[in-house]
Amino acid sequence: MNNDNTNNNENLNGLDLQLSIFGIQFYALGFDQYFYIDVPGLNRVDYLDEEDDIIGEWRQSHRRERHSPREKYQNLQKYLQKCTEPIQNDHLDQQQPYIKVTSQRNMSVNNQYFINEFGLIGSLKNTNSKDILIGRSHRNQNQDLIPNDIILPEDRVISRIHCKIVCKDYFRKDQILQRKYQLVLKYIKLPTLVKHKISQFLEEPKNVYVQDLGSICGTYLRVFRQEPYLLSYDNKFSIGSDTYFSIVLNENYKLNSKEIDQEFYRTLKSLSCLKLSQKHEIHFGDKVKQQEFQQLEEEVTNIGFKELYNKLKEYKVPILAIKFSGQGVESNKQHNILIGKSNLDTDEFCIGRGADNTIKINSNTISRKQCRIKYSALYQSWVISDGFQDRDSANGTWVSLSTVEQSEKKKESNQILLKNNSEIKIGDFILKVELVKGQKTKFGQYIKEMMSL
Repeated sequence: MNNDNTNNNENLNGLDLQLSIFGIQFYALGFDQYFYIDVPGLNRVDYLDEEDDIIGEWRQSHRRERHSPREKYQNLQKYLQKCTEPIQNDHLDQQQPYIKVTSQRNMSVNNQYFINEFGLIGSLKNTNSKDILIGRSHRNQNQDLIPNDIILPEDRVISRIHCKIVCKDYFRKDQILQRKYQLVLKYIKLPTLVKHKISQFLEEPKNVYVQDLGSICGTYLRVFRQEPYLLSYDNKFSIGSDTYFSIVLNENYKLNSKEIDQEFYRTLKSLSCLKLSQKHEIHFGDKVKQQEFQQLEEEVTNIGFKELYNKLKEYKVPILAIKFSGQGVESNKQHNILIGKSNLDTDEFCIGRGADNTIKINSNTISRKQCRIKYSALYQSWVISDGFQDRDSANGTWVSLSTVEQSEKKKESNQILLKNNSEIKIGDFILKVELVKGQKTKFGQYIKEMMSL
């Protein structure tokens, strides 16, 4: 999938070559401050206070669950302040960046919405929120109050104010650069147009986010087959019509931790011998170790599974514990532990309806190969992908915007990054988000203009 969540044009390879030639990346390594580029004709450059953290951005948390209507209403008061000056926004300029949102239900297109720098085009909203609010029709004492931009049909699984799209940064006019890049561009001797184009390549991305607002049944993002999603502790996923699983232990490879020993195997055996709903299924990425483990004698213990988890955390091997619930999940197979191969890619652990899966779910709404989980040495993380090889699952694999903890404490979710063609699931509705950059002048035209100076 082509993710278009930065402000780069199609000639990035050429720009990368330009940057390599002038040594900007290398030259800037010694500077860690931000400051203003004093180049005539360019947009103002604002300060940026946060450091880059690519891994942190990849690992952003997501997910959601049930709320008391009373508590939820208190959280939403800030979205119910009526605006005094309604904005007339009824024109889409395709030369400028915009966002297209397509609403689908049961595979049929329901509506299309367009968002520009002023908000949703044609929105009936009359409250002060600058974000794009999504929900079903809102009932309140003041019948004239309309807080939502995108109003979905009446459905009890959709909250009155369900979630929002945060896109003000996407339409940012000012340019934000790290100070080290600003310093280089200020003093390097290049034509102004070239500096301007390089600055566009280096500037902070103009991102779009989605956030759940304490909805009753949650807001979800689709996990794609060809784009691994990095797992985090407390992630919650939805598969099929009513099957869920959450990440209850997430340990990556740790170089300086303990090597696997007999105590490690005894701990796993104790987990596999717990009674009833606490019993764990153990799955090794190494088939030889799987066979050896199955031949070990039972280890009956009075220690709870959380304490046993703490023992497993002492080892360097990647470990992932998953708890399943809902349709098609056997009561004695709710807990599953996946064991990786030190700092190596594991074989894929498959989840699905078919008998050949690592974890089998007995539900007709689950695909034969629903999704795959593996430990990735490249990402230094456990990752999940939808479907299997060249085939997507029928009903999708969806990650909740809210963590399990955020759901239980009635909190709004974190703001989760949206990419071009991201899909948001709200009840039976799927909102496909397309980030359109508008029609901009090509880089070649800039070069011609520069040569004519």
